[in-house]
Amino acid sequence: MDKNNAERSGARVRITRRIDLKFWKSCGLIALGLLIAGATSSGISFSNVFYFFLLVFLVWLLNCLIRPILVVFALPFIVLTMGVGMLFINAIIIYLAAKLIPEGITVSSYWAALWASFWVSFLWWALEMFRAERIATFKFRGRASREEDQQKKDDDVIDI
Repeated sequence: MDKNNAERSGARVRITRRIDLKFWKSCGLIALGLLIAGATSSGISFSNVFYFFLLVFLVWLLNCLIRPILVVFALPFIVLTMGVGMLFINAIIIYLAAKLIPEGITVSSYWAALWASFWVSFLWWALEMFRAERIATFKFRGRASREEDQQKKDDDVIDI
């Protein structure tokens, strides 16, 4: 069923490019956060590029598989700390992913993983804030242009 037939029949067409972009955005933010944490901490080191990308992929995979389970069990703690508890869950995932790789990656302690978790979370937050501001600006400009178009249409009408 092509897109035109789907639109006529009322079926929704799902574009899968968004999933691919989300994967690359997630992996890019994880990689950048791990690089910053490795540069600013002596507890994190990478000896090989292949193992670094394997770590990034494992962190992404564990975020998809294990993170929802950990969030459900730690939900009261997350609510009590107003979301800061997610840093600890992310640190557990980074530490576990580093321990699954036998060589090439060194995360010396849980605190080093917490430092990496902080950087990944901070970069994710910064990107989402920038994106939200851009969307709000776009919506505001879009509303203004619609109001201007409406005023142009109303110019022909005489109100009494």
